[in-house]
Amino acid sequence: MIQTPLKVNQDINAFKSALNSIVEIKKPGIYFLCYYTNGKPRAIQRLNGLDKNGILYIGMTEGALFDRVSNLQHALLANSKLEMQTPASSGHTQMGLKYFRIRNKVPIDDLFIHILPKDSPKQAESEALENYVNAFAELPPLNGQYGSYTPNWSKYH
Repeated sequence: MIQTPLKVNQDINAFKSALNSIVEIKKPGIYFLCYYTNGKPRAIQRLNGLDKNGILYIGMTEGALFDRVSNLQHALLANSKLEMQTPASSGHTQMGLKYFRIRNKVPIDDLFIHILPKDSPKQAESEALENYVNAFAELPPLNGQYGSYTPNWSKYH
């Protein structure tokens, strides 16, 4: 991951300003939701090794990356309050629901988003997911499905 990650738990306007400095407002791409501890990626034990990047989720959008990542931040923040009895439905709804279930174990302060503008986001997401599965023998913890493209099966021999 290349650029400085965006801290999820910050003022929405500050988040959008930082996001705008990284990506053109209409550009498509992929993004990684990561778990950090003390400002560094937290290693996550996976089936076949240790993910030292702390990747919880790999996503993509063919639309505006700015909008999708802004919606992700909104959904995570909306579902971060420990006193909530039911999840909030907003923004990136499925990730909000997934985060609601783990918010007691993964504090909102420890979530960061890396973004990568890509002209072919479906292919880039598929490749990122397949690389993850190739390394760890399973999808990232919050991903529920593989990408849209058929992988290069030879890497699994």
